Amino acid sequence: MFSSFVKSMYNSVDRISELPLEILASILSLLPLKEAVATSVLSRHWRHVWASTLTLDFDPEKTLFGFTYLSRTLQDKKRRRYVNWINRVVEQHNGPNIESFRACFDLDCRFTSSIDKWIEFALKKRVQVFVLDFVKIYGFNKDAYAFPRKLLGLEKEFASNHYVGFNSLKVVYFENVDVTGEIIEYFLSHCPVLERLSVSFAKSLVNLRVVGPSVELKYLVLHYCFSLKSVEICDTKLVSFIHIGFAIDLRLSNVPSLVEVAISGCDTDINHLCASTDFMRLAFTQLSCCLYQLETFKIDSTLMEYNKDHVFPILSNLKHFELTADPDYEWGLSQLSSFMKAFPYLQTLTLKLRAWGNEEKKKIHKVAKCPHHYLKVVEVLKYRGRRNIVEHVMFLIENAFALEKLVIDPTNWNCHHSGSEWGKRERLKEAKARHHAMHLKNKVPATVEFVCL
Repeated sequence: MFSSFVKSMYNSVDRISELPLEILASILSLLPLKEAVATSVLSRHWRHVWASTLTLDFDPEKTLFGFTYLSRTLQDKKRRRYVNWINRVVEQHNGPNIESFRACFDLDCRFTSSIDKWIEFALKKRVQVFVLDFVKIYGFNKDAYAFPRKLLGLEKEFASNHYVGFNSLKVVYFENVDVTGEIIEYFLSHCPVLERLSVSFAKSLVNLRVVGPSVELKYLVLHYCFSLKSVEICDTKLVSFIHIGFAIDLRLSNVPSLVEVAISGCDTDINHLCASTDFMRLAFTQLSCCLYQLETFKIDSTLMEYNKDHVFPILSNLKHFELTADPDYEWGLSQLSSFMKAFPYLQTLTLKLRAWGNEEKKKIHKVAKCPHHYLKVVEVLKYRGRRNIVEHVMFLIENAFALEKLVIDPTNWNCHHSGSEWGKRERLKEAKARHHAMHLKNKVPATVEFVCL
């Protein structure tokens, strides 16, 4: 523990305490918040040093473990304890600025009064990285906290409100924070150095415009905003755009810096009903103005129906391709082969496998050889060792002539903090898949580095 080290130093020659407060605050900012606060017991001099720390990360990892399996009474008790913790720190913080503020817990609109104060506090302290992650284990929170329009001066009686902190914001992350297009566009137009924006599970987000050369945003992520209908991105410096959700009306124009795009759908029956048409249109037609400049492309092929007559455009600049695929889909290898032909200079392929059942019911169609001369690294995620999955891996080994590294990762991250029977079963499957992967290693050429995570 760093605090123990500081205490031992203090007991011998207290030279650390002689450092300027700004330096001490910077040092404590490298510690987890609870350890930084613990240094207050070292001496009278250290009692309030932590209160100038630049990093306020209210890490809830241990508190959230097994949260969903608690009674509602115990859940509410943990929520109140977490909120009170932040309130105490916010009230005692006396530094002029903070670099980052992160609150991450299962919170909703019942705590609006406190959350509003956290936002005001962070903006007044010229926060640079601002994270409100009101994580809901099962996704959407119908009683989500709504970002206050009055705080931005979007209501007449509060029209004069504008915090100097908007000038410092570089990163904004909202999950289960309900925001509208109007609120996001306010951030884009009033935050001159805002480069990264991520919004997840915002039920009131319907239309969004990211328009104009004055917008400095470079990374935009929109996850599971189910009411979202349209996004317009025009005349911007955007480098990366990621969208997971239902098909939307995506309008792109004059985005010369856009080199990374990720488009994926939702695992819902209603989305699968219209997936083959809408998703293909979204992934290729609507991206037509930037397809040929892309260096990284991530798509979900489980939402596509294979069409042997469809020819994908040749993307010569593409270096990294991430494909979410169903290894039991009968045309899966044909689809993978089509992508490899369309991306002739691909260097890294990440194959994210999504198997729907316990055992494959269909045999996948065999395909002719598809030699690729630039693919160097293949990553296979959620590997399970089933026959059809092995066929995908062997297809890549046999056709990637320049292959240097094969990474097999059986991990299902969704189950790792779950104490449920499902979580236990998934972890057993992981262990079995790792054991199976070691047999697969024998089929890998000696020239290829084999890694099993």
